[in-house]
Amino acid sequence: MSEIETAILILSSDNRLIIEKIKKLISIHGYKSTEAGTVIINDEYFDIQDNVLKKNETNLRIRTTNNESIKITLKQDKEKNEEYFDRIEMEKSWSHLFYEELLNKLEVISDQFQYSRNKYDDDPKKTFCNLGLKTILEKETKRSIINALNGTTSQLEFEFAFDDVTVFAKSKNSIGFLELEIESKSKGNQAKINQFVKDIIKDDIFRQWSYNKLETGLAAIHLYEKNELEEAKDYDKDHILTRRGLGKIESYLNDLESNIHS
Repeated sequence: MSEIETAILILSSDNRLIIEKIKKLISIHGYKSTEAGTVIINDEYFDIQDNVLKKNETNLRIRTTNNESIKITLKQDKEKNEEYFDRIEMEKSWSHLFYEELLNKLEVISDQFQYSRNKYDDDPKKTFCNLGLKTILEKETKRSIINALNGTTSQLEFEFAFDDVTVFAKSKNSIGFLELEIESKSKGNQAKINQFVKDIIKDDIFRQWSYNKLETGLAAIHLYEKNELEEAKDYDKDHILTRRGLGKIESYLNDLESNIHS
């Protein structure tokens, strides 16, 4: 399944204001908005030695929603530009059948996953351990969802997810950031996503962002543990990244990307 979404960072902690601005944007573009509630999402990301999956633009995670629903997700970048990410996504409940599907994808990326058909366990984390996968990031997201519905048919066209994200360091300290994720729920919406992005970043509290949550989270933890983020300047009393802190993370990620392509 192909997934089209965009990510925008938020530089305000006024949740009600942010939600009202999102609803206004939806209305301006001719859609109806409806609040679809809040969920708590816990993600654990995995990779093998030398971050081979990440280098192949592949994210593998175990996601638990509201401490109940568990899904395994594999995402692979298909297209990435300033406005949106286009990804191939597999997301299913854990089963032996899905394990076989997953292995077919992973074997293309690394020989390490070949001859692994006998490493399945009913516990996905045990299976990942058997495969030599290690946890590279843990994060928790409080997600408030606003749906954009077609004004005529009431069909779901876009999901706007206002995410309060916390990533955890080895020291068990944490660092956080606020993000707006816009995901297309209908085909042929790339141009509309581009327009949403152009309109919303006219407001100074929204900042266009070219990196996914895994990349942002890993960079934030790296700089935090290296003591390169200053308290009160780069993150606030709630450990939420400030404009300056996000600037440091963006510079770090830009440098990483330049080194990869040089």
